[in-house]
Parts: sequence; C-alpha cells; structure tokens
Amino acid sequence: MSLDYSPEQFKKLISRSAEIIEEWYENGLRGSQIYRNPTPEEVRKRFDEPLPEAGEDPEKLLEIIREDVFETSNFNPSPDYYGYITGGGNQAATIAELLKSALNQNNLKWHSAPANTEMEKIVIRWICRFIGYPESSAGVLVSSGSVANFLNLAVMRKVKSPVDVAEEGLYSSARMTVYVSSEGHSSIEKGMDMLGMGKRYLRKIPVDGDFRIDINALEKAIEEDRSEGLLPVGVVGIAGTTNTGSVDPLQTLGEIAEKHNLWYIIDGAYGLPAAGTGLAGDLFDGLRMADALLINPHKWFYVPFEAACVIVKEKKHLKNTFSLTPDYLKGGMAANEREDLKDFNLQLTKDFKALKVWMTFKAYGAQKLREAIENDCRTARYARDRIEQTKEFELMAPVPLSIVCFRYLGRDGAFKGEEQQIDRLNDRLLQLIEEDGRIFFAGTKIRGRTALRINLTNHRRKNGDIDFLLNLLRKLGRKAEEDR
Repeated sequence: MSLDYSPEQFKKLISRSAEIIEEWYENGLRGSQIYRNPTPEEVRKRFDEPLPEAGEDPEKLLEIIREDVFETSNFNPSPDYYGYITGGGNQAATIAELLKSALNQNNLKWHSAPANTEMEKIVIRWICRFIGYPESSAGVLVSSGSVANFLNLAVMRKVKSPVDVAEEGLYSSARMTVYVSSEGHSSIEKGMDMLGMGKRYLRKIPVDGDFRIDINALEKAIEEDRSEGLLPVGVVGIAGTTNTGSVDPLQTLGEIAEKHNLWYIIDGAYGLPAAGTGLAGDLFDGLRMADALLINPHKWFYVPFEAACVIVKEKKHLKNTFSLTPDYLKGGMAANEREDLKDFNLQLTKDFKALKVWMTFKAYGAQKLREAIENDCRTARYARDRIEQTKEFELMAPVPLSIVCFRYLGRDGAFKGEEQQIDRLNDRLLQLIEEDGRIFFAGTKIRGRTALRINLTNHRRKNGDIDFLLNLLRKLGRKAEEDR
C-alpha cells in the first residue's frame, strides 16, 4: 500500500503550501501582532483530539495549519522580533528545506548520502574561510550550540584526559578543571555534567567592566587548582556572549592556553560570523589559535533552524573521539576517499543540514552576508545612540556586536537612581510587551538588575524599526508607571 498522492494532487498541495508561506510573509513582516500571547490551553484546544484512525483531506489539513499553527506561532522573520538570538531565516534556505525533506537523506554513511556528505565538508570549509579559521580543519553540522558545546567538550576530554576514557572512563583520572567566564553559556555547565567531569570543576571566572573574562582571575584560578592537585585541561573563550554580545580577549586566551597546555575552545555560536567582517573583525584576533570552535549558521548566517557547527583544527581528534563502526555499518568502505560523517559526531542518523547552508552561501554570496551582518551591527549602534540621547532609557552594557541591553527609567527619567523601583517598572514593562504582542523580546539580568535585551540578528531590520520599537516602549512604559 502506497501513501503517495497522485502527481497532480501532490503538485497542488505544494503550490498551496507555497501560497500560505507567501501570505504569511506578506501580511506579517511589519505592522502586525507577531506574538498573540495565547495560553497553553488555547493552543491545546486547537489540536487536542483522539488518535486519528482515518485520514483526512490534505487540502483541509493545510488550511488547519494556516489557521491554527501559523496563528499560534511567533512571526520570527519579522524585524520586530528581537527575542533570544534568532537569525530570522532566509527564503533561499526555506526552499532548500522543502527539497531536503523530499530527498529524505540519512547521513550516516558516505554511500547512504553522497551529496550530503561532500556538501557538508564543503560548507564547513566555506565557513572556515569566511571567519578566517584554517580551511584544513574538520567539522560536522549538528542541531544546536548546546550539542556543539557537548561535542567539543567530549573531544577535549578525550585528548586531555591522563587515562583512556573510552576504555576506562574517568574513574582513575585526576579531577579535570575547565575555565570559562561567568557569562559563558549554560550548555557548557550541562556538558560538564553529562560527560561525568562534574559541574563543580567548571570554573566560572569573573568578568571585567565590558563583560569579558578577567585574565588575572583566570591565571590565578589555574594556579590554585594545580597547587591543589587538580588537572587544568581546557579553557573556553566566548565570541559573543548570549547576554551582551561581548567577545573575550581571544588572543590572550590562546596564549594562556599555550602556556598552561590547555585545550582551547572558542564558543562563537552567535558571534563568530562577525569575524568575517571589516566592521567587527578585529574583535576576534586570536581566533586561529583555538583547537576547536563552534558556530551556529542558524544565527548570524540567517539559516533556518536547526544548523550548528563543530569545527576542530585537527581532524584526527574529532574522529578519534566519535568513530565506532559496528558490523552492520561496515558496508561501503572499499573506497579510501570515502569519509562517513557518523565518525565525526555522536549522531548516527542525521539529516541533510548542509543543503540549506550551501543554498544560503550560493544564493547570496559571502559579500552580501558580510554586508547583512555589518548592517545588524550598525543598527545596534543606532539603537545604542538613540537610547543614550534620551532621559527615558539607560544603556546597561557596551554594544560590541548586535545585542543591546538597556532599561526604562520612567518619563523624563523620573526614577533614575531608585534601583528597586526601576526593577519593578521594567519587570512590569516586560509583561506588557508580551501582552501587546507587536514586538517580542525577553528580559535578562545585568549585574543583578532587570534589563530589556534586544538582539538584532535579522537582515530585514532598518533604523526605522528601532524608532518604532522605542516609541512603543515609551507608550507601554507609561502604562507600566500607572500600574506600579
């Protein structure tokens, strides 16, 4: 029994799907509510039903998707979406995603996905070229920066452990310590936990006034750990922190790693694409010193979710960590030039992520991507300048890349200096932003104080969008003052 539709019906369904996408872009890009603030129950009610035993008309299902799925989803492509670190996607890669699903490739062995395997190696080489990392490096595309951090820590553990962890585990090993700034991503701590190295042996080093790792505190922590019989093995430099976009002094970290024989990882999940630009490239001096890095194309290369990337300077370290070939996977090994990407990561079954990355680079070109990244940085600086020109808002952190952290101080700065009042005011403002739905972003804490945090990694955004944002925040801020 085949589940296929007739060629005519299948074509009709694809065409209708394209119409729904086009309609979504046309109606939602600007001036609409991009977050409708539904309750979990409201969303569940649209989809909750018994297991369907009989199939339904697929044209009807497309309309259900249009009315119920699209209406209860955030319009992430909108320039009014500032939440988290979302790249907004691009339309060329959206087309690639449709084609990828039709191809249905499983990238476990070379002979099971030839185009997939070779294209993945090529786009990783392109990424290295774009950011200025050695093109002889090896890498693999994975789902997210959290997974990439886990894999990079696993490689570090394998290379630096004084025992054979693959055979013996960590049971007879000295306790290994790893160092990262207090602004490091939570996935690093999670990785230490899941790899059995222990969260207590992740040293979160204080930051300086620009939220970059304190080099003196780092050196001191390494020396103290070594004097106590612990084994320092790795340091993670952050190239674009999640909170503020700050970039650690990567050159200095590389020198410290060399001095203390540490494995040097750069977590550039968000910020590393900016290394390929003239506007921000100097912030990333020392990048080539890293033993390994991670970068997420689904962030600042504007690729639709999911697409993250692990890159290790020496291929052998990646392969030695993850290569394992049971009998049922020994087929297709006759040709020496074949490389199975299963040997470069934890996953066996893996989809064709390379196609949308390839499509992005090919459709737009590296120069256009550089210009889009630089535009995001300039727009962030425009937002910074507008904030600094008014009494109503206050900047809370430097703006090295595309993240801006600030807070509302009340009409004409009425609450300036009243820290608890300002926190309550901004906590309420964050609630009102979500209830309003015309813009979307999340708050954070900067040195313990509530902050409004916007991220500007979206190639569609213009200075006028910043003006709209700040004007709307003023209006909602007035209401927050009344609600106090």
